[in-house]
Amino acid sequence: MILHYTLILLCSGMNCILGDEMGLGKTLQTLSLFAHIKEKYQVPGPQDPQLVICPLSVLASWQTEAARWLPSFSVLRFHGTQAERERLKNGIRNEEINFDICLTTYEAFVAEDSWFKARRWTYCVLDEGHRIKNAETNLSNKLRGMSSLFKLLLTGTPVQNNLIELWGLLSWLYPNVFTPSTERLFRDSFDLTRGSYSVSFLKNTQALLNVIMLRRTKDVIEINIPPRNELTVFIPMTEAQRFWTYRLLTRMDTLDLKEIFATDIEHRPLDEGRREIMSHITEQMKYTATAEANRWRKLMNLLMQLRKVCDHPYLLQDASPSPYVIGEHIVASSSKFIVIDKILSDVLPKGERVLIFSVSTTSSLPYVGANSLQSNGRGMMLDILEDFMELRSIPYGRLDGSTSRPRRTLDIKLFQQEKSPFQVFLISTKAGGLGINLTRASTVIMCDSDWNPQNDLQAIARAHRIGQTKTVKVFRLICQGSVEDQMLDRLRRKLFLSLKVMSTSSSNGDEENAQLKMAELIDILRKGSSAIAEVGMDFGRFFTAPIDEILNESRQRENARNVQTEKTLKSGQTPALSAVGSSTDTAITRSCKEETLSRDAEEEERQLLSGVAQVQSRLFEGRIIQRAQNNCDIAREWQEVQKRARVDRLIKVDGIMVVATYMGDNDTRSRPKYESEDWCIYCRDGGEVVLCNLCPRVFHPKCHGITRAQLKRLPSIPCSQHSCAECGRNTAQSGGMLFRCQTCPKAFCEDCLPEGDLDAVGDVLPEFVMLGFGAQTAYYIRCHNCHAYWAEHPEAKEEEMGEIQQKIDALRNGDH
Repeated sequence: MILHYTLILLCSGMNCILGDEMGLGKTLQTLSLFAHIKEKYQVPGPQDPQLVICPLSVLASWQTEAARWLPSFSVLRFHGTQAERERLKNGIRNEEINFDICLTTYEAFVAEDSWFKARRWTYCVLDEGHRIKNAETNLSNKLRGMSSLFKLLLTGTPVQNNLIELWGLLSWLYPNVFTPSTERLFRDSFDLTRGSYSVSFLKNTQALLNVIMLRRTKDVIEINIPPRNELTVFIPMTEAQRFWTYRLLTRMDTLDLKEIFATDIEHRPLDEGRREIMSHITEQMKYTATAEANRWRKLMNLLMQLRKVCDHPYLLQDASPSPYVIGEHIVASSSKFIVIDKILSDVLPKGERVLIFSVSTTSSLPYVGANSLQSNGRGMMLDILEDFMELRSIPYGRLDGSTSRPRRTLDIKLFQQEKSPFQVFLISTKAGGLGINLTRASTVIMCDSDWNPQNDLQAIARAHRIGQTKTVKVFRLICQGSVEDQMLDRLRRKLFLSLKVMSTSSSNGDEENAQLKMAELIDILRKGSSAIAEVGMDFGRFFTAPIDEILNESRQRENARNVQTEKTLKSGQTPALSAVGSSTDTAITRSCKEETLSRDAEEEERQLLSGVAQVQSRLFEGRIIQRAQNNCDIAREWQEVQKRARVDRLIKVDGIMVVATYMGDNDTRSRPKYESEDWCIYCRDGGEVVLCNLCPRVFHPKCHGITRAQLKRLPSIPCSQHSCAECGRNTAQSGGMLFRCQTCPKAFCEDCLPEGDLDAVGDVLPEFVMLGFGAQTAYYIRCHNCHAYWAEHPEAKEEEMGEIQQKIDALRNGDH
């Protein structure tokens, strides 16, 4: 279908959008288009290649799929360090490298945009094309003026927050039509900040997308994907969350615990974690009573801080105990961690795998590493989740914006294996929402919600896509009566916009289905009403309740709000239409009913969308928290905020004040010390060996292929495991990670690893740990060459593993 549709637009000289819902194979459909063009539209001489620009997270996926489905095509991956890119450009210039498809990332394109624009392309394809929704970004400006015959934009979410972002996509596809002068029309037609909403403009936008976009959804095609069950779980706040929420809102040094805690904490059973929390809160109240310890007054963005409290109070500076030690207080401080603990305890013993997404990835404080001792904020939600996984001894992987390309590919591959070292995958919502496949997971936990609801949908689609064989359970965690609760209204309006504009693209024109779709769209807005006024489960019952009881409470709450909507969907009418007449009326009456249906639906839309969708930071549990503040307080607070940028660098040395910046750094960090191995990595014999300058491996000069004279000239020599055995690239040239074999001297880059599952060992070898050598930019495996040898000589593997274990035992006993 995509091939036929795209070829029609191709013959008409039109650019287009492939807007299939996430997980329906846009990559494969694009590759099939490339193959058809090469076979059916042959031209004299060489054909201009295709250019695919995609996020880093799916670069390896594109390369794998192209090798599988287009084996006759030569594929170039244009990505890497500046030196690697220069090598590729020189190879292309000298005609040493020829290619049919060029795969690159958005970052590499921005760095080399002049080189890409100097070449001619048949198709320029933007995967996850909503990356250019903001026309004012550097990326959008760099992508303009491409020398390509056609443009194809792939995105499962072409409409996101507002229509101005849709204009950003259209202006790239048709720059001569959607000029800057047309931007204002899109901006004014749907503006949440002013509550403006144009029905006629949305209808025109629908008609336009019907022409230039093909969109299919999972509910209109037969792909045999099990359903997705999504549940919003409203949970009460813990004592620590309530304490910090009140403190942020009132800015008070001393707080009345009876006012903060809805229940009597003195006579309730406290477990170890909650005892630690209460002790820490008491110390905080004493500590902040002094004039010099009011750091929390300097918090700039109140809404952002309140959202952090909803995730975990330790995201705030000075909110975690000092010294920080991993313990039960991590779970007891946050109601979201209590729910996550209950869910994982229920599903992991059943063999299920879990994805945990979080938006909270940034902090004003530098992150010094999970599992480390610190008294300040923990940096990001994923860091605290890592500490929780260590506390519960749950094997996990992690993916965020700082994860290197080889590490992403490795962790995704390991998670998808039948025998996986991971049970849980911790993922940043934005970093993990772009095209990756994690269908081994059947449970998805959304710790928090993104301001853009499409980012959440992209994240959920990592598990609910082609290849999924189980029902995907999605749990969205919302702190009841908080700023998160208020966000629902604004998020539902944005979600309504995207489905409203794109609904007719997948519609078959059936009147009954159109009527059903209308009722479903209005239901999205009805669900957006805040749940603050509703009474939910109190914390005492929540803390001790099993997970099934908590989830059932949320389901009953959601069902109670959907009773009227379910009746509407069954009858195929909106509530306002119920008094018009029955289905046995005449054709004239039915025509009147249809007009009334459309009119009433539009009126309800206007009512539900009217007003400005805002989140009030001071609204907590249905009431406004007041903070008395006079002009003197405001002036004092402004002075304190300004002081944040000034750091006192004066220190007293022997009674003299000096500037610390110009003093020598006494904290010299020497290279970590570790011992080296005893036997040559090649021949497994001892004697006079050369030490690798980068790891504990040792080798004989002859085994390594160097002479004594070369050994004297070279200041240091790395072993063979610091470059790929196939292509010779080092760690930096390979994207930041090599796969080193535990049992032979070879290492491989991700490109030279064969297909199939990995025999994974881990980030560090057990025998290296005994030598004091920790994790480095490598991942250890037992390579395919060793497995091939062991298949012919089974006794060799037994002997190899025995030697390794003997070595570990000897090191453990100190016999080294």
